[in-house]
Amino acid sequence: MRKNAWLVLGLGLVLVSGRGARADFWDIQTQHDGSSATENELVHGSDQLHDLGGPPLPDQDWFALGQKPFSSYEAVADATSGDIGPTMALDRVDAGGAVLQASQAVGIGYTRSLRWANLTGSEVNTEFIRVMSAGCTTNCGPEDVYRIRFAETTYSVPRFNNSGTQVTVLLLQNPTNYAVTGVVYFWNPAGAAVGNFPFSMVGKQTIVLNTSTVAPGTAGALTIAHDARYGDLSGKTVALEPSTGFSFDSPMLPRLH
Repeated sequence: MRKNAWLVLGLGLVLVSGRGARADFWDIQTQHDGSSATENELVHGSDQLHDLGGPPLPDQDWFALGQKPFSSYEAVADATSGDIGPTMALDRVDAGGAVLQASQAVGIGYTRSLRWANLTGSEVNTEFIRVMSAGCTTNCGPEDVYRIRFAETTYSVPRFNNSGTQVTVLLLQNPTNYAVTGVVYFWNPAGAAVGNFPFSMVGKQTIVLNTSTVAPGTAGALTIAHDARYGDLSGKTVALEPSTGFSFDSPMLPRLH
């Protein structure tokens, strides 16, 4: 009985060590993730574990992504092992590897956040996320791991109404300690654009916007693209009906995972 127990324990240790020894299967596939030819795509809610141990070395992990018009996004690399530091490069790049945007540090460790918005009216499908280490390069191993997460950060508000006697006010708060820029987009019930409001907010600032100055005489919904972290902003619209004194609140919501 004791011999069988040790056999089971030994097999379990082999399986556990096998999983730990190879965190990044994307590196060793025929269609690997070391260039813009990667087939590994990040979508809203993606959460993957990778290492920077190659092959080849120094290792680069590339991720394809699609960007919708008038939308915003965040990629986060965290759960890093110590040898990856003191700097990990989490960048948005073009197909040739030219850096379009570098990430920012989050907190006091090696975690990086990359945030941006596609404010054009077209999809962007020619950019990539690339992760490299400036700490371990040719001596990185399978234990030099990180986790990458990806989210669409666009907010939505399901209702504004500036038709008839109603007027809608947007309350938009930046409760963080960093500055945020973005654009509020106004859409009629058929999904056609009827106005937009660019904004810039310092930390702790609140904007109170009378939306009838942007989209008068119409109703619909709002979306908000920005460069804040996922879920960091808060807000709502309040539609006032002067004839009755009633008000209608609509919360500003992030896209759920």
